[in-house]
Amino acid sequence: RRLFGIYILLGVFCVLLFVASFSFIIWLNVQSAKEDFNHYSNQVHQSLSQSFIVNETILDGFAAYLAGVGVSDPKRARFYARSMMDRYNHLYMFQAAQRVSASEVPEFERLLSDKVGETVRVRRFEYGKGMVRVDTKSNEHYYPVVFVEPVFNNGAKTLGLDISSIQFTHEAMDVALSSGLAALSRPIVLFDGGEAFVMVKPSFKPGQKRVDQYALLVVKTAALLPSLRPTEKGYGLSLVGMGTEALLDLSTEKVPSWQSQLFPLITLEKNISVGAQFIKLRLQRQLSFAQLDLTLVLVSLLIVIAIGVLLHLYMRMHLEAELLKVKANRRLYHQANYDLLTGLANRHHFESQLKHILASALRRKEKVGLLYIDLNDFKYINDTFGHQLGDKVLAVTGAIIQGVVRLNDIPARFGGDEFVVCLEDIGSVHDARHVIERLKEAMAEVKELDGVALSLSASIGLSIFPEDGEDLDFLLKSADEKMYAEKKQDKIKSIKGNH
Repeated sequence: RRLFGIYILLGVFCVLLFVASFSFIIWLNVQSAKEDFNHYSNQVHQSLSQSFIVNETILDGFAAYLAGVGVSDPKRARFYARSMMDRYNHLYMFQAAQRVSASEVPEFERLLSDKVGETVRVRRFEYGKGMVRVDTKSNEHYYPVVFVEPVFNNGAKTLGLDISSIQFTHEAMDVALSSGLAALSRPIVLFDGGEAFVMVKPSFKPGQKRVDQYALLVVKTAALLPSLRPTEKGYGLSLVGMGTEALLDLSTEKVPSWQSQLFPLITLEKNISVGAQFIKLRLQRQLSFAQLDLTLVLVSLLIVIAIGVLLHLYMRMHLEAELLKVKANRRLYHQANYDLLTGLANRHHFESQLKHILASALRRKEKVGLLYIDLNDFKYINDTFGHQLGDKVLAVTGAIIQGVVRLNDIPARFGGDEFVVCLEDIGSVHDARHVIERLKEAMAEVKELDGVALSLSASIGLSIFPEDGEDLDFLLKSADEKMYAEKKQDKIKSIKGNH
């Protein structure tokens, strides 16, 4: 049981050690993942900030060109737009819108149609109706698109479209007009199904108070981070501009929920300035087992196993040393207190035990019997058949005595062929005499030992505590005297029988 308990403690220790090392590894990996996340976040923030600075600079240049030249020379405008789109692949389209009053619409349509070589009509967007012709008899002003590049990206379809009738561009126009800077629209879906947003900036001519032109730049959101897109599970990357709709959402596959409960979620929010607006960059990463260094975990497990094995070997050696020490102590104790030949208590141990038994019997008012046993004709057996057979007789006698008496009785070899038995807590003298009869009957059954015919018998004296004495010496003396009296009586009977 002690060994079992030690192994349980060893197992618990190894488990706790592994849990502690595993927790430390998780902590290290989490710190490393946080550092990587912060580094990645800074890269994304810098890349997006740079992209929007570039976009704003390009739009400023286009707006300045419109303010100076307008679209009277579309070739130069197209050259500028194409050179910018060749350099930056996230640019989708350049547009320019011009302020036209309702009364000017017919003349505007004629001039624009002649310029592009096909019929162009000023249209506005109405919910439930779609694209409809503008009312040329109203007092309103419209902002139809007068320039588009590239035209092959369905750009020609937008010529004449009133941008103020479209909600997402109308909102951006209001913000841009109030600040004089570039403004972002809500996210839109392109004709090819891609996602984009529009940057709008008013184009003021020198000394002009009323804006007559707007420069528009359509940007593909999917192309903003070509080399920094997250690929691992658990990433969330979004860019939120005007309103709550995300301009850019690059979230990856979610981590299983049970892992998200074990590992922390890292989040970061940063603002990016675009004209008079701020767009919010939101980044998050749900850590999982994928961030664990399995090599460290394996090394940790092997170290814990090695420590467990070493502790097991050390405790095993220590325990074996203790067992050897206990066995040696038991052997010394047995040699000091028991007879080596018969296995019975020796005289010293018997007297020590009997003193305690008599003291207890005196308190409890119990009777104790003391048997003094002496083998008959043992000297003859020893001299005739040798000491080896004599030792055999003593061992058999000791075994017979142990087999007859009770477990709580104390048999002992006093020396030579003399044995003593303490019968603890006997009810009467009759009980002790019954034990004597059984001993003699058991000895009488021995007729042969090692091929030698012999008759085993003994003379047995009995003394009773406290009737025959309350002292150990008196009890031994009384039993010894009664044993010799019985031996003498047996010899007289043997002589008469021979005559």
